[in-house]
Amino acid sequence: MDMKGKLSGTRCARVLACRPLDALWPFLLGLLLLGLFWPPPARPAAGDAGVDAVLVIDSSGSMKETDPKRLRVAAAKMFISLLGPEDRVGLISFSDDGYPVIHLTPAIPSNQALLFKGVDKVSARGVYTNLHAALAKGREMLLKEGDPKRRRLLILMSDGKMDVGDWNRDRELMRGIREELIPRLRNDGIEAYTIAFTEASDMRLMREIADGTGAMSRMASNDRALHQVFSTLFESAKEPDMLPIEGGEFLVDDSVEEVTIVASKGGPLTEIYLVMPDGRRITAEVAGRRVRWFKSEAFDMITLLGPPAGRWRLVSDTDGARAYVVTNLGLEARLADGADPAPGRPVDILAWLQQGGSPLAKPELLAVTRFTVTVDAGDGKPRVIDMAAAPEAGEGVQTGRVVLDKPGSYRLRVGARSKTFQREKIVFVEIPAPEADAPAEPAPVEQPPAGPEPAAMSEAPAEPPAAEDKAAEDKVVEDEAPPEEAKAESEAESKPEKKKKKKKGLNIGLVISLFVLVNVLIGGLV
Repeated sequence: MDMKGKLSGTRCARVLACRPLDALWPFLLGLLLLGLFWPPPARPAAGDAGVDAVLVIDSSGSMKETDPKRLRVAAAKMFISLLGPEDRVGLISFSDDGYPVIHLTPAIPSNQALLFKGVDKVSARGVYTNLHAALAKGREMLLKEGDPKRRRLLILMSDGKMDVGDWNRDRELMRGIREELIPRLRNDGIEAYTIAFTEASDMRLMREIADGTGAMSRMASNDRALHQVFSTLFESAKEPDMLPIEGGEFLVDDSVEEVTIVASKGGPLTEIYLVMPDGRRITAEVAGRRVRWFKSEAFDMITLLGPPAGRWRLVSDTDGARAYVVTNLGLEARLADGADPAPGRPVDILAWLQQGGSPLAKPELLAVTRFTVTVDAGDGKPRVIDMAAAPEAGEGVQTGRVVLDKPGSYRLRVGARSKTFQREKIVFVEIPAPEADAPAEPAPVEQPPAGPEPAAMSEAPAEPPAAEDKAAEDKVVEDEAPPEEAKAESEAESKPEKKKKKKKGLNIGLVISLFVLVNVLIGGLV
């Protein structure tokens, strides 16, 4: 340090030393707050390097009643199929503990059979519902195997509340989720999406997990709605380009390389088919080599490779179909910078066309393209708002203002339409409810002594893949510890000891603040 720096530092120390400590508290408090609210690491965009997604699926015995037809299995397969070759997916089954079934594996076509086989292994034989262990194991897989350059997602599916057979232990684990796991997930940049299967689920906790990690929480009101919930999660996680479907019709242009349609069914016997622009019909039984058709009781998923341009028609007995596309002519949409959604407060939406990854601002194209925002408030009367050019936001950028009066989750459909092409993008907006005082926790009650667990009901570890799955066998768990050993290991790792204080993760801002605080106090004493 030069002489000028020494003098400056000495003068500063003297000034601080001359002031009483009471006068320093506002300064010290500001430093501590700076450390406590130091922002978590920024999350990469989904399109930068793909996503790492871990599905954490409830396998407790109650799932036999909540999802008797195992439609969660078909919905999980649909989500895996929608992922691209740049994405990776893992699977964990949980009841009393979390059991890895498939480690992070590229979602490429050659791995699809292996991934589907892993999903099929999810049972409903567990006794308990340990949400703490589910989140901890999902986080562990993403930290050990995930890539920080990718967007990291944890998707938790459960039909119940925390239940490990001991009421006091349940309370302890729930505090662990709120005070330790949620902050750790947030600081790790992991988004924890939650799906509840019944109203009896702990919806408050599920929302806290999602809100606390910048994700979303959804309730599947019935087993047939699961694929719609997964479609919504896919749209939030991957932000795909879409084609608007109106009256069953959608327009394919020359820039579309691939279309994937997810169509709901009114019943298991519903037959869905497509009508091509030239009038020919495509069904699941009569489909060419460039058509992939996945059928389930609740929905069909149809992928068209290199579809001919023109107006197509989807024939089904229900509405709500969605068409995702792979194209070099896309639509981007997001909330304007500084947006702070609240009931009755205007929110600005920005949108622009993009070609080959670069904004498209050709005046002759924009002049014949209509940009809109469609708001569905749940009353059956969608509001369509026209967007207008916003040169201050960028060349070719359009803006539209919406006002959402009621708290809740909104799925805004941003559209771009011309005579030759149509695109759609989904923007999700959460309008928070007014804060309410948290209800007081009930007093502890004595629990009757628990009887021995029925051996036949304990969760079995995932089986290794068959020999023919050698291409990705290193991604599948082969030597999983038995449930008793795994439970003991999980308790040793995740259960906080009662006599020890809970450890809370420190971040760099807090460390810096404490360092400055100590130096200031020393200077004050000197």
